[in-house]
Amino acid sequence: MKSLVYSGFPLVIETETDGFIYGEITDHFDFEYEEEESCTSGDGFVQAPDGSRAGIIWEIATEPYLSVCIEPEADRWGVYNVGFIRPIKTMDDLIFNFQILIPLIKEAYNSAKLEQ
Repeated sequence: MKSLVYSGFPLVIETETDGFIYGEITDHFDFEYEEEESCTSGDGFVQAPDGSRAGIIWEIATEPYLSVCIEPEADRWGVYNVGFIRPIKTMDDLIFNFQILIPLIKEAYNSAKLEQ
């Protein structure tokens, strides 16, 4: 089932892990406006293997975490606050952060699907 939520925003195919793919809302490589050397917060989404999507609001944290911001709805399996542990300067940083969160993302996805 393809989701129309977050349409128009690109999937970052390089992040694909176990069928889950990170989608970019915040341009992670346009951090000059922040007068910093890396991107330290932003918005994105996750596309599950079935094409359904959930929102991600991320920040840098000392430990990875995932907490519910908006419960699952008809058009998405929720919106989550997450902690990335590495500021994003390169694609490798984005991939690393996404892969660290995969166990938490899978758990949130499975929980949301059980509730439907």
